[in-house]
Amino acid sequence: MKITLRRQTTWGCVRYFSLYKNGTYQGKLFNNIATELEVDAGDKIEFREGLFQFSQKMIVSPSMTEITITNSKNLQPLFLKFITLFLLVSFFALSIHSLGVFLAVELVTFLLLNHVFRHQSYQFQIEGYQKTHSFSPYLF
Repeated sequence: MKITLRRQTTWGCVRYFSLYKNGTYQGKLFNNIATELEVDAGDKIEFREGLFQFSQKMIVSPSMTEITITNSKNLQPLFLKFITLFLLVSFFALSIHSLGVFLAVELVTFLLLNHVFRHQSYQFQIEGYQKTHSFSPYLF
């Protein structure tokens, strides 16, 4: 069976998800470009993004027809957590006496929190499943 994969996010037009089916690379999923994937029930689909390869995995059910990736509705609380964590790390990093080490800690913290923020801000909507807002049985 074929399922349609769509990514409709407000940012990341150049970024893409690397798409894997049962651990085998299938291609890239870009923003606003639908992709069809030939799958069987029970296959594992994985979406990977970024330098640290954050991923979202799901198991295909016979009723799945489309997976749409959008931005989550809770961006403001996520951004608040991001800023708070970054400021806390910055505050504790002020005790570092070396400017080079301080800048390295700040840069690594920013990049890591940025990737976590991006990963947490995605919402996967599965068409063909009765409760699109609650698809935890399909996610690892």
